[in-house]
Amino acid sequence: MGALLKDLESLVANADRVLDHIKTQLFAPTGEKQFKKLFKISEAADLIYRSKSAIRKAEADGFIESCRAENSRYRGFSLEQLNAARSYFGSEPRLGNNEEAEILAIQNFKGGVAKTTISVHLAQWLAIRGFRVLLIDLDSQASSTAMFGYTPDIEIQEEDTIAPYIYGDQRTIHYAIRKTHIPNLSLIPSNLQLYQAEYHIQAMHMETPIYSYLTAALEDIKNEFEVIIIDPPPALGMFSLNTMVAATSMLIPMPPRMLDFTSSMQFFNMMRETLSDIQERIGTELEYNFLNIITSKKKQRLNDEKNARAEDDIVKIAKMLLGDKWMLENAIYESSAIDNAVNQFSTLYEIDGPAASTQSHRMAVEAMDAVFKEVFMKIVESRPSIQKALKIQTKQDAS
Repeated sequence: MGALLKDLESLVANADRVLDHIKTQLFAPTGEKQFKKLFKISEAADLIYRSKSAIRKAEADGFIESCRAENSRYRGFSLEQLNAARSYFGSEPRLGNNEEAEILAIQNFKGGVAKTTISVHLAQWLAIRGFRVLLIDLDSQASSTAMFGYTPDIEIQEEDTIAPYIYGDQRTIHYAIRKTHIPNLSLIPSNLQLYQAEYHIQAMHMETPIYSYLTAALEDIKNEFEVIIIDPPPALGMFSLNTMVAATSMLIPMPPRMLDFTSSMQFFNMMRETLSDIQERIGTELEYNFLNIITSKKKQRLNDEKNARAEDDIVKIAKMLLGDKWMLENAIYESSAIDNAVNQFSTLYEIDGPAASTQSHRMAVEAMDAVFKEVFMKIVESRPSIQKALKIQTKQDAS
């Protein structure tokens, strides 16, 4: 082995030790992530779609329970207790007969657009509201996997990813589904070796259509979840093709900067040409329940800063040209609160205590919530069973 390779091997080993030390400090005492957040009764009422008085009565009658926060007189509900309350009230968002899971791709062929940030936050947001969610990490950079406290390539091996299914060593992908520290949220992880599976798909194209792997894999598991979120690589490769075909809906993150805007328009053009070619091959049309652009990484207008005004102009033009059909109304902002959370391998929804009380954290959460509520309404639009359980009315019902 040459000197350079030996140096790189030493660098990798030292980096692994650093990551292990950081995780041990962050996730003490077990070294594993935990979700300890408690929800106030007002939050519980919003999350289980029942009134505070109904919750108090059920607790007084002994049907549900709350708990006391550590070193505090404050009482709240853990996520497990919220799920038990949903079971009591019949407000679990579950699919009915002839209803299938939403397979939601968070996709853009350009990196740095908040694709992983949106994937992980949305997965947690839905799981906290009682949805059974599966997040599939198909990006060999494995950023989504790392957000769940795993060190890819150390704790996650190739056999833990979707790769064995691609190679034909597994008949279903059940083996790769693992529970996370958040109830109702499962993960299929990724690691660096996953990129080799893309080469295998290309090499086997004479035997198996290159776009059919993920569709077949999800057919066996989709009734076990309400929402399956896919985080594909930021490039037009085999996994991106499979994602576009398997998905029933898609969200495209787009920062309001001119290069990102033009790149996203190119994404639509490449997507149109790719799907047109696939439709000709399979002889049937592909349809999405919804396909929307999310304005991501937008600067907050706290002053008359020039760059913020330029971003506002791009968003205004995009909404004027594309309209509500394509663009979500709300935006996800660039925020130090998100950066601080990511530095702890966490999301905004996992941060508790004093850090969660800062203005930047509250503003970031409010913006994220607003976007995800729009997505939520699109998901439940075609699922009457969930509407009934949550006692909500969609725009379609109102009309």
